[in-house]
Amino acid sequence: MVSVFAHTLRSHRTGLFAVSVGLFLMSLIIVYTFDAFGGLEAFADLFESLPAPMTAMFRAQGGFGTSLTSYIALDYRHPVYIIAGLAFVLSVSSGAAAREIERGTALMLLASPIARWRYLAAKIGALVVGAVVIVTMSWLGSLTGALLTGLSGEVEAGTLLLAQVNELGVLVASGGIAVLLSAMNSDGGRTVSIAAGILTVMYFLDFVGAIWGPAEPLAPLSLFYYFDPLAVATDGSAFLRDVAVLFGVGLVGFVAALVVFQRRDITR
Repeated sequence: MVSVFAHTLRSHRTGLFAVSVGLFLMSLIIVYTFDAFGGLEAFADLFESLPAPMTAMFRAQGGFGTSLTSYIALDYRHPVYIIAGLAFVLSVSSGAAAREIERGTALMLLASPIARWRYLAAKIGALVVGAVVIVTMSWLGSLTGALLTGLSGEVEAGTLLLAQVNELGVLVASGGIAVLLSAMNSDGGRTVSIAAGILTVMYFLDFVGAIWGPAEPLAPLSLFYYFDPLAVATDGSAFLRDVAVLFGVGLVGFVAALVVFQRRDITR
């Protein structure tokens, strides 16, 4: 089981490194843009000129807050953060079962004395560890940027860490869905396509629900409805609900995947 876990991390180390370093640098640069805008007042003026769909994308219809911490948290909902993290999750998920079956390597690995559920659990473990590395690097990028710009005294590190926990929940929940699809399929490409399609529809539901009243009741069906780092920085009242839903979806998906993979026939 440990060898499968280590092998999975090694096989995805390039992608994990690229995503982690990329988001570290993006988080660092975002802090520098705060001074480039001229501080809170200048950014507030710019923010008020943005169209409603743009503010809805960041869940900032009521404003972006009154601190550097809320400014940074606002940017954690930028599509680049979401897409980069999900790209890693979908890559690992497709290889958790479906792609290994497609290549025929699953039969060889499972010929050794290892239970199917232990094999898949090792894959899930690698996915979760990778997701933790990604959000940690994003958080460290923000702190490094604040330190280099002399603004570390204005940044609440604990609050930003909670915002990254919220993002980790999105990655875990998405991974739960994708790993379950992987456990049910024998085609890695099909698994990625279906998972990406589901997540795209969810993102659309969340976005449309935020800008169009009749669609608002559908928004809670989306994982992204429960990803609101700006609210973590400015209010925080829904944080426990959001992380409970996201990690709950992930846990259900992982457990269901273990059950399905243990019982299914492995055919290419």
